[in-house]
Amino acid sequence: FFPAIGNLKNEGEELQCAEFIANQLDNVEWWVRNVERKPTSFWLQTSSDRFYPDFIVRLTSGVTLAVEYKGAHLADTADSREKKMIGELWERRSNGKCKFVWVENKNWQAIKAAAQ
Repeated sequence: FFPAIGNLKNEGEELQCAEFIANQLDNVEWWVRNVERKPTSFWLQTSSDRFYPDFIVRLTSGVTLAVEYKGAHLADTADSREKKMIGELWERRSNGKCKFVWVENKNWQAIKAAAQ
């Protein structure tokens, strides 16, 4: 979608997540790195701030998949639990048009399962 992936380091788990989306999912129409606090970024409201999932993926079925990756050290904080609940609520309220996946500890298969 863009010639450069916004706000993504040249190494690490988020890069691995991006590589999985780009190279291992067959049914992707397009995907973007959802950069926080940009005017065009996708966000969900939390009780105190905005939550910007890491990646937005448009599947060939027309479904929009929001992907949030959390390393083990961040996966179980109060803030993370709230973000996960908000993402799951967004998915439920979308009438099947949107999906949300919370990925922890390099469980890339969770993305594949959500993209089905």
